[in-house]
Amino acid sequence: MYDRRLDSVVAAADCGSFSKAAKQLGVSTPALAKRIETFESEYGIELFSRTRRGVFLTPAGASVVEDARAIMRMSEDVLRRAREQEAFGGATVRLGISAACPAHAVLAAWPRIHEADSSLHLELVPIGDIYDDDLGVVVNLGGSVDIIEVSDVSAAACEKLWGGVCRIEVIVGEGVSSVALFPQRPSSAAARFAALLENASPQE
Repeated sequence: MYDRRLDSVVAAADCGSFSKAAKQLGVSTPALAKRIETFESEYGIELFSRTRRGVFLTPAGASVVEDARAIMRMSEDVLRRAREQEAFGGATVRLGISAACPAHAVLAAWPRIHEADSSLHLELVPIGDIYDDDLGVVVNLGGSVDIIEVSDVSAAACEKLWGGVCRIEVIVGEGVSSVALFPQRPSSAAARFAALLENASPQE
């Protein structure tokens, strides 16, 4: 899923020592040092300054490690979703939830959705601030989260904020309108969920 040598790079950055990182990863120090050296040589960058007191990230190394952590998290998400799809027949839908996005309408509709399609499974995933662009919660819809319900913003405001970034659907709970945000290209399970959500919403 990604260059496995990044595991060694990140471990060395965390430990500040090749020998400690090697012990953490269960490999020999020469083997770990070789992985990092071949990575540096292959890509023409120096990741670490080597000193008698240990190893320290160069500016280029700090940049690589920061991005490597994101790549590793993404790879873990990819494998987790694959395992869930294998376990549940490809029908897990991940609902982003937080204090600001409690998803009352979606959760209220869930029993009717599950009754209509018992192959669907719902997973609640904690999310950060959807308005913080640096977190990219909405931009990354379809990654670790398939749907977010927004109840404090109108559909027009959502369109202004995220139009072109995600699909925006109005849903109706118990007499209260909310907005559901879906990826532009939802998974088949999320697409089925969206269709059933629309049908499960009580009409005003």
